[in-house]
Amino acid sequence: MKNKWYILLFIVLIAISLFAFQYVAELLSDAPRSLSLETQYLLNLPACIFVGIVDFLIIVIVHKRLDNINNTMRIFIDLLLASVWVSCFGIAANYILSIILEEPWPEDYALLKMSLPVVLWNSMIVLLIEIFFYQQSQMEAEKKLAIIEKEKIQYQYETLKAQINPHFLFNSLNVLSSLAYSDAEKTNLFAKKLSGVYRYLLLTNNRPMVTLKEELAFLESYVFLEKIRFEDTLFIEIDEYDLYGTRLIIPVSLQLLVENAIKHNIATLKNPLIIRIGFTDEGIMVSNNLQLRSSVDRGGVGLGNLEKQYALYDKAIDIVESTTEFVVRVPFLE
Repeated sequence: MKNKWYILLFIVLIAISLFAFQYVAELLSDAPRSLSLETQYLLNLPACIFVGIVDFLIIVIVHKRLDNINNTMRIFIDLLLASVWVSCFGIAANYILSIILEEPWPEDYALLKMSLPVVLWNSMIVLLIEIFFYQQSQMEAEKKLAIIEKEKIQYQYETLKAQINPHFLFNSLNVLSSLAYSDAEKTNLFAKKLSGVYRYLLLTNNRPMVTLKEELAFLESYVFLEKIRFEDTLFIEIDEYDLYGTRLIIPVSLQLLVENAIKHNIATLKNPLIIRIGFTDEGIMVSNNLQLRSSVDRGGVGLGNLEKQYALYDKAIDIVESTTEFVVRVPFLE
């Protein structure tokens, strides 16, 4: 359907430009005409459409064969070839018409004067086609850049998720090692929760979205592991979510927000870290009391990548920081 509109627009441009050129030529010429302007226009239009099609084919071939040269040189070659072609076509058409109408062959200079307006008109058509090709190439370039940017953001996010593996695994194995000597039952449960975390990461590796219910089931395993590690210095409160269980979010997004809070804040018995997760019709709110570490980089790489990931779906993450609290609001995707 799109190509049909392009063809129609191309024909309309040829028709309008031909009429403009012919009308100007009529005004500038004092020579008597055997045919009316409208009749000449209708007789010339099919030939001009044919010329325009050949111009288009010439440009396509030049673009394919000479795609390694700069645009200025390529346009010059297009204009040169199109001018030679339309001049030959005009001479041949005039010769055939002189035979059919039994009219004398025009003098050389007269033929040149007749050909010059046609060449000028044809050059304008060639430049319009070149503008069309340039616009198309720009659109294609923008699409490719958008795809590359999307893939880059996706890669960054996947890399960020992969960071869970070495750091989290190292800490978890240390906890598991210490538990093995003190509580066999808790050690077994810890190992199951740990395997559940990595099973989720594997299952969602190629999934762009998961349900809130799936994400919270994964988060529950992750929180269990962190609670074993931090004990009574960490509290994570999760509101009821039954009404929103089927809503969609980006996988591991809540885990990243909880991990972000743990990473950047101090958690002690006197000042425990409290993370709250609440839900509304619009999305999820993750908040924590602010008691920042002084030795942790606050570049916000994880949160920044999560923002970019949601931006791919035209969604924005809302971040509010006060002197006592840090709040992140994550929208549902559907």
